[in-house]
Amino acid sequence: MDGRPEQPERPAVRPEDLRAGHADRDIVLDRLRAAHVEGRLDAEEFDERIQATLAARTYGELDALTSDLPPVSAVPAVAAGAAPAEDPNADFRSGVAAWAAASATTMAIWAISCLALGQFVFPWFLWVAGPWGTVLLVAWIGTRLQGR
Repeated sequence: MDGRPEQPERPAVRPEDLRAGHADRDIVLDRLRAAHVEGRLDAEEFDERIQATLAARTYGELDALTSDLPPVSAVPAVAAGAAPAEDPNADFRSGVAAWAAASATTMAIWAISCLALGQFVFPWFLWVAGPWGTVLLVAWIGTRLQGR
């Protein structure tokens, strides 16, 4: 009617017959790696499933590779409770450690250069330690004022 030839109606495709993409395969590969680390798959079966995942063309083929594995969210309560709590100050501490290491290194280089020259040299290491230390101090005061 509108000038286009009639096309035959295509049969509906089942969801498991739809083509899988790279991202879909990557998700299955991640699940298989986790199952291998958890001890659910031995090395031989892990290798077989990896090869099958890379060769899979449909969602159904991918689903078959993980159908006998528990869902990712099915983590035993003991393992979930045993996870170490994240330290909210870890980033700040690592920044202070980096500052201290850089400051100590530059101060040592300065001291060696003073000894080698036999005279006092301007303490240029302060240009490294001072601004960086000031930023860390301001950040520390800011977190204290916020009540962290």
